[in-house]
Amino acid sequence: VLALQAGTGLFSDDEIFASGPLTRFVSNDTVGQATGYHSDVGQYLVLALVALHLLAIAFYALVKKQSLVRPMLLGDKLLPTPAPAARDDTATRLGALAVLALCAAAVAWLVQLGG
Repeated sequence: VLALQAGTGLFSDDEIFASGPLTRFVSNDTVGQATGYHSDVGQYLVLALVALHLLAIAFYALVKKQSLVRPMLLGDKLLPTPAPAARDDTATRLGALAVLALCAAAVAWLVQLGG
């Protein structure tokens, strides 16, 4: 849902203020369809998923008596039975840095297209 929302935003045009950087590469019909999904359907799906996420956190806190906020923020949760630790070494962090750099380069390229 998030990828579709971001993707359609690249092709959307509100005809007032904002225009996606890739609108000039597709037909007006495609821009209209992308804009329709992005502003009518997609934003409400994202909001519904955020609400569902918050409801799940509240359910766990109120019904199951388990706080999930601290584990989500810190990345660690004590479990009743031991579980293998996640791999968190230099190679993993360098891989994450490489993915971040690629994403930053892609965003810079997309911004340049819109200019």
